[in-house]
Amino acid sequence: MTVSKWGNSLGIRIPTSVINALSIKNGDNISYEVKDNALVLKKEMSTKEMFEAFYKKPMEELSIEDLGPSGELDWGNDVGGEVF
Repeated sequence: MTVSKWGNSLGIRIPTSVINALSIKNGDNISYEVKDNALVLKKEMSTKEMFEAFYKKPMEELSIEDLGPSGELDWGNDVGGEVF
């Protein structure tokens, strides 16, 4: 890959093979970190993907019963600053 000037910034183009391997599409969020002199890119889960991973079924198959007795979404256990 080559670094190219894009406006006032520098950019790289992600090869199609990488896009396909990660199932990346236009508008997806990508996180990054610099680790051991390497740039590490990770695709972030969409809201839909998070719901489906949590409930272990497609969003289209979720029902009110999946939400629990209160009818509210279960966001999991409190963590970090959420813990009182």
